[in-house]
Amino acid sequence: MSKHAYLHAAGMNLEEVDTLWVDAKGKFADSAVFASPLWVMDGLQTVRNAYGKENQKNRELALKAMQKVMPELKLEESNLGAGHEWAMHTNTTPVIEVAGDGKTAKGIWYSPGMGLMANIEGDDAKVGSVFFWEKYAGDFILEDGKWKIWHLQMAYDFTPGLPESMIENLSVINGAADHEEDTGPMREAGERMEGLPPGFKKPAYSYPVYSPSRPGLIYPRIPEPYYTFSETFSYCNCDDTSYPDNSGTYGIVAIKK
Repeated sequence: MSKHAYLHAAGMNLEEVDTLWVDAKGKFADSAVFASPLWVMDGLQTVRNAYGKENQKNRELALKAMQKVMPELKLEESNLGAGHEWAMHTNTTPVIEVAGDGKTAKGIWYSPGMGLMANIEGDDAKVGSVFFWEKYAGDFILEDGKWKIWHLQMAYDFTPGLPESMIENLSVINGAADHEEDTGPMREAGERMEGLPPGFKKPAYSYPVYSPSRPGLIYPRIPEPYYTFSETFSYCNCDDTSYPDNSGTYGIVAIKK
């Protein structure tokens, strides 16, 4: 998961899919999933196309846009990332369970993070920002002796824009940095979704962002000890095991009348 965070922050989503996720030609590729409260990328090919290849295309377009502001910036691989967004999802508070048979593992993390992005207008580059307060959950599988991402999902709690005082000292091309409005939880690299493209499906459960009326929820569910994957739930957000745990042990307790 830490490698996912570093590669994603560098905008190297395609490299991430090709090195950290299950084998594209292996038996787990078709059941690989990347999910959010709004969409599920179904199958590794969909993940690679939408999260990987689409992001790579956006990096190239961002560099070309920055060339209009900085003509001296060459269109070459070493400059990819210029004009694009930088989004770091840290990983804290882990709960990890490895299957008794040693073939799979599952874990959840709380992920405070932030994203900065260039909003290019004419010959100027303004700075937009977003704060992430979210959770990650993943199922991992041992493939050819290496742990690989099989199912990965995000659950957003709070995604405000950063205060202007936090970004006012960032270097921009012309003029002062302008704080843009919160771009929202779905607007970072590889996650720009309008509707559901081919290969996508609706999530089984849509975790609600914080509001005063939201009850206490444990979601994604905390991993529990298990021997083999068929005995546990999935983090694919695609079946009837994808729901909050509000049992007497976790989450909401009975209200006394």
